[in-house]
Amino acid sequence: MAPTEAYWGIVTSTIDWCEENYVVSRYIAEFWNTISNVIMIFAPLFACILAVQQKLEKPVLFSYISIVVVGCGSWLFHMTLQYSMQLMDELPMIYGSAFLLYGILTLEAEKGQNFAWLVYTLFVYCVAVTVMYLVNKNPIFHEVAYALMVAVTVFASIRVLIKYQSKTGILLYASSFATYMSGFLLWNIDNVYCQNLRSFRRDQIHTAATPLFECHAWWHILAGMGTYLCLLFLTHMRYTILNKSPELKFLFGFLPYVSVPNAAKQEKVR
Repeated sequence: MAPTEAYWGIVTSTIDWCEENYVVSRYIAEFWNTISNVIMIFAPLFACILAVQQKLEKPVLFSYISIVVVGCGSWLFHMTLQYSMQLMDELPMIYGSAFLLYGILTLEAEKGQNFAWLVYTLFVYCVAVTVMYLVNKNPIFHEVAYALMVAVTVFASIRVLIKYQSKTGILLYASSFATYMSGFLLWNIDNVYCQNLRSFRRDQIHTAATPLFECHAWWHILAGMGTYLCLLFLTHMRYTILNKSPELKFLFGFLPYVSVPNAAKQEKVR
């Protein structure tokens, strides 16, 4: 049974997900949907530290930082279910996608090449989406705006893979795409079959197994890892193009990351 008093008060967000509120803790509205953001925060945070140490290019570093911001915003949103925190989750998704898209579209950048037109286009798109979303507050509008950016990123990435035929790049992007789409499938199941899932969690399984059937939490884990792998693809392909011999390694034999020891000695800059 949920606590009688919710720490964050009444729900003001325009979305209330399938996980039942304040069941695990009175301080966290959607417990599993909240803590499942850990991977979206700490994996790219580790990559940020590595990017600074190896002096990677700013588009790469900013892309990692943007995903950390999205993870923190999502944590706050699901913890509170307040509208202001919802915006801290959803709007960074748009701006973070812009950083990633910029990185993908400029993978082959030459020294001194000007991409002001791309920066301006992405900035105008993000601001327009922000203003329109603040006005109409329709989550479907946000989802479509985000999906458009994801679609462009996918097509741009495939073009790069076809051109350079990097085995590691193909492995990273295929893993990224499969992981992300698996999360997207569970996101849809959570939305479409919410009542069935709630009934199943209440009546058919032991309490300890409940997290296994919190599909939105799994969306965070899979989408977070899928996005992280896409950033590794971006990093690896950029420094492959620069002939800097990037290496795919694993932290503790589990968490993949890209090491570029000679990144500072580059001939092409952005």
